[in-house]
Amino acid sequence: MRNIKMRNINLRIPQQVKTHAVALISLMTALSGLFYNNWRDHQNERNHNMRNAAFEVLKDLGELQTIVNYAHYDDDATKGNPIEGWKYAIQVRDLSHLLSPHSQLQGKQLYVVWQRDWAALGQDQLSEQRISQQISVTRDTVLATIHAIE
Repeated sequence: MRNIKMRNINLRIPQQVKTHAVALISLMTALSGLFYNNWRDHQNERNHNMRNAAFEVLKDLGELQTIVNYAHYDDDATKGNPIEGWKYAIQVRDLSHLLSPHSQLQGKQLYVVWQRDWAALGQDQLSEQRISQQISVTRDTVLATIHAIE
């Protein structure tokens, strides 16, 4: 008796799959579409955040370069106040965490260079050159990150 029941079950399963094939294929299609849309939305949000952070970093780099230029070339303590530059150096370091690992590294390096050389701005040519060079390298890295965003 048990063998007959098992045989009937074994015969019914393939028949049920055949009968409901369209429904099963539709279910698999719907699930795969749902997973793909979820993944794509996540990628779009990530790219959007990276793009916004990159633009903010570029603005901060421009402001920091302006402070360096006023402090070094014009000896203007108001527009070239190195204390004001700390704000931008810290913002670049922090926002670069939202970008590529290479941009993050350059943001940290800019902070280190600023920390080492800010006090000598206006007095030492090498300090200005090191800071300006690191700003330029960081800018190039951030621009490369923007171009690499999908």
